[in-house]
Amino acid sequence: MFPMLRHPLVWALPLQALLLLSNLGLLEPWGDEWFTLTTAPDQLSQVISSAAENIHPPLYFVLLHYWIQLPWTIGPLASMRAMSAAWMLVATVIIYVFWLRREEARFQQMFLALWVLSPCLLLHARMARSYSMQLALASLAIYTALQWAEQPRNWKRLLVYVGSSAALLYTHYLSGLAVAASVYVTFLLEKRFIWAAVQVFLLAVLYAPWVPVLASKLSQIGLLYPYQGGNAYEGGSVISDQIVRLAYLFVSFSFGETHSTWSLLLSIVLTPFVIYALWRALGNRPAWLPIVLAATMIVWIGVSLIEQFVFMPTQLMFVLPFFLILLVRQINPSAFVAVLVLYTCADYAYFTRSGFFVKPYATPYKEMADVILEDSRGKKVIVAVDRYGAFAEPMLNRLGGGVRVIFLTGDASASEVVEAAQSVPSGRSVIWLWRRTSDVSPGKILTRLEQELSAGREVRHREFVAYSPPERWVRRFLRGPGQPEYYYRLSEFR
Repeated sequence: MFPMLRHPLVWALPLQALLLLSNLGLLEPWGDEWFTLTTAPDQLSQVISSAAENIHPPLYFVLLHYWIQLPWTIGPLASMRAMSAAWMLVATVIIYVFWLRREEARFQQMFLALWVLSPCLLLHARMARSYSMQLALASLAIYTALQWAEQPRNWKRLLVYVGSSAALLYTHYLSGLAVAASVYVTFLLEKRFIWAAVQVFLLAVLYAPWVPVLASKLSQIGLLYPYQGGNAYEGGSVISDQIVRLAYLFVSFSFGETHSTWSLLLSIVLTPFVIYALWRALGNRPAWLPIVLAATMIVWIGVSLIEQFVFMPTQLMFVLPFFLILLVRQINPSAFVAVLVLYTCADYAYFTRSGFFVKPYATPYKEMADVILEDSRGKKVIVAVDRYGAFAEPMLNRLGGGVRVIFLTGDASASEVVEAAQSVPSGRSVIWLWRRTSDVSPGKILTRLEQELSAGREVRHREFVAYSPPERWVRRFLRGPGQPEYYYRLSEFR
């Protein structure tokens, strides 16, 4: 009687929109989002310049610049996150139209159920970053590449592919280069040398205005992101680091990044079923598999060189729909239901701001700022901020101009804190030290400063964002005994 009600997008899109658009200001902005928040409102020329300096192509930031000028009744951060949510809804339509429409109804329903409820998707699609836009454009570029490969002399298909691939390149370097290079290699392996060259030529023409910027950033990337300090190998070796990266990506894609202890245990039980389903599905060798695998490897290498393991899912978000397609293809029905239950619980944990693997995503900046302001009334306030392992701007933004902030960037800034503390008579000042509990500063500058400030002063420590029991066990296993139980420490010295 109502055939449209049987269409899966009729329920999938409203449910996804409800999840993505509910309480967009729930989480405080984290480091990369803060850059977006402070850059997008600038003049257009400055937006493009800032994006280039921060190693980003301009398209996402240009679109966001105009998006936030719409008559929104929500705050700037929420409106920026709304564009990411909108792109994810577009991605859902693209995936259905191009990748699901010819599948049987049961497959469509199962995929969209996992897709809409995916806690990994929920987390990253509500960030003021280009992840959703990359996913949508990459899905389109890979599909159009396959269509063009079927009829390489069809210029309409060629232009549609090149246009979508160029848009992806203008959105993000890694995913854009990965997809374009994968298509190029695919044509070379098939000995279609002319068409491989045609693709490179057309993309070079379309990307010509930005090629000098890209070349400059690629030449600088080794200097800007040395593989040391915060990017040290997990477990102490290249092999253990790659194992951790693979395990984290698998957990994020399969079960999400917000977990309680019991849901982690359920994830462990489900892991063999998920791996077996993926393995069986790979045996079918879908047409898109070579391009997706090649693109994944290219991005994997790039992220391994410049980012910590926790950023593997953010940079590989465009792979998630293909991961779920493989999973749904062969997953056991009982395991599928269990995964849906786990997804629902992980989504609940997200909205209650609990169980985040990446602790900065749920940092209680307001709570920490309130502690500083409440306990410093009538005193001269000095706040020393860890610049090596923590991002503090949302907290500092709440402190106001009457608070002196010293950023700890070396021995000189640590000495400045000590001198400032000694210049004010005892009882009339409060010194605060805000830091990660894990000291990643060279020579343990933060630990030495904390010890020096403690001498002859009353000290009070407050810790925030606890590690779960399983996380504590994993950290001890990878990094040895004596690991902290909380992520942040706010220390008060009087």
